[in-house]
Amino acid sequence: MLSKQQTLISVPAGQRMQMTLADGTLVHLNAGTTLEYPVVFSHKDRRVKLTGEALFEVAHDAKHPFIVETFATNLQVLGTKFNILADPNNEVFSTTLIEGKVKVTNRNDPAESIIMQPNDMVVLENGRLYKERVPDFADLCWTEGLIHLKKMPFDELMAIFERAFDVRIEIERETLPQIDVMSGEVRISDGVDYALHVLQLVSSEFTYTRDEKTNVIVIK
Repeated sequence: MLSKQQTLISVPAGQRMQMTLADGTLVHLNAGTTLEYPVVFSHKDRRVKLTGEALFEVAHDAKHPFIVETFATNLQVLGTKFNILADPNNEVFSTTLIEGKVKVTNRNDPAESIIMQPNDMVVLENGRLYKERVPDFADLCWTEGLIHLKKMPFDELMAIFERAFDVRIEIERETLPQIDVMSGEVRISDGVDYALHVLQLVSSEFTYTRDEKTNVIVIK
């Protein structure tokens, strides 16, 4: 059970933060992320709740498993380093293991669980968990203030831009632009206009307008 005294940390869009929990676990929180955790962990386990994206470097404690609850899964670890993206609004969940071992359990079907090894990524698709191998951890460059550009659905990348740059992006096209780059990065501190300009160079043609007063970007 969780401690009765809970702390809620919410990171605004356009910002990131780093914090250390009471057990020594280091947590990097991405923009638009909420983490709920007890002031004092219980004697049974170390349990936190996450909405958004975070990278955990868990302090080793074999007697007290570290458990991350998301809308989709529970992740149980002893001491390890992993990234989680849990977006309940868009029903997007993925976790990537960097070091150690993680057990991922589907909250909608507790009988479904996956044991992860380093370089494994588990994603949620149609309510089921799927595991795949990743060759590198380029997607985790957000901890360094970067956004990784790659072949991915354009609207998913725009959702990342919205959180990172604290803007609203509306796509007014019948078809989505196609991103034609295998790997690349833009620095968040360079701003959303620069990021969109780079994206125009590496994707099928699109234009955009930006309303400075409302902070709304329209993709055409």
